[in-house]
Amino acid sequence: MSGFFKSSIGRKYAMALSAFFLMFFLLQHFAINILSVFSPNAFNEASHFMGTFWAVQYVLQPVLIFGVIYHFVMGFILEAKNRSARVKKYAKNNGAANSSWMSRNMIYSGLCILAFL
Repeated sequence: MSGFFKSSIGRKYAMALSAFFLMFFLLQHFAINILSVFSPNAFNEASHFMGTFWAVQYVLQPVLIFGVIYHFVMGFILEAKNRSARVKKYAKNNGAANSSWMSRNMIYSGLCILAFL
């Protein structure tokens, strides 16, 4: 199984899993923040819980930090390996024919989320 994560496809799967983890965090973050609109007391209780519970402070925060760094570094590694795989560029680059708008602009959505964090 360790050989799978050394392959390009395996690294892409690992990066997708880290992205899923980060999206789950953003959804949870949104849910807690939306509490402030509907019930300020519930928001205060959730904030107090997350600020004082040891598992959040010493387990979940390091896991989240590792997930963000892992996703960031793997993105650069995959991009560098992708660029170095073919030294000579194609004669014509028609990116729109081979990829979706979201995949071509993923760097911008990632930078927006990074600015949010």
